Amino acid sequence: MRGRPRKNMTEAERHDFRLESSKMSHAKARRIAWSEQHKSPSRTSSKLPPSLDELRTAYHRRNESCEAMIRLGSMLEDIEAAHGVGYTFDKYDDSGTADSYFIDYDTPWQTGIRGFLKDTPDLLAAYKTLMRYKKLSADFRDAIELYDPNPASLVFDGPDEPWLVPIRERAHKLLDGCGRSFNALSERVKTRKENTNAR
Repeated sequence: MRGRPRKNMTEAERHDFRLESSKMSHAKARRIAWSEQHKSPSRTSSKLPPSLDELRTAYHRRNESCEAMIRLGSMLEDIEAAHGVGYTFDKYDDSGTADSYFIDYDTPWQTGIRGFLKDTPDLLAAYKTLMRYKKLSADFRDAIELYDPNPASLVFDGPDEPWLVPIRERAHKLLDGCGRSFNALSERVKTRKENTNAR
């Protein structure tokens, strides 16, 4: 293992990593394993993930309106809820340490959104762009106080339930007059989210 652990680290924080390839440094592996241990619970969704054709259509229509941007991001959140995220982590104990992890590098992106897109080179090439819309959708849900397992798209085509009325009103107020600018919508959602969290 490169480098030395901090002297003030507890035994539970000292992780040994067995690397099967040189694709990732020990430092990055430690960061990923730490994030895996401390990550937030995976989100759930009451909506089934879209097909690849539906996702591709939403991607090409994303610039038509702010609603289309949120719909695309909501689809990606549904995919993540159904397929999980990231690398595969398996716990093992052959070195006597309290917590040791083996990271599977042979097929690192067989789950999550990358795994879902692995057979669609056109969408996979736009992965970073897609992640921006997924983050926008997540922030949008926080801003209008719509929580799991409800997808962001619920405010557009969900049922006429009494509990959804005030959320839908907040959503339409947030989207009203935003035009077709991703940056303008993102900034508006960010401001609203900060105001909501400050209460």
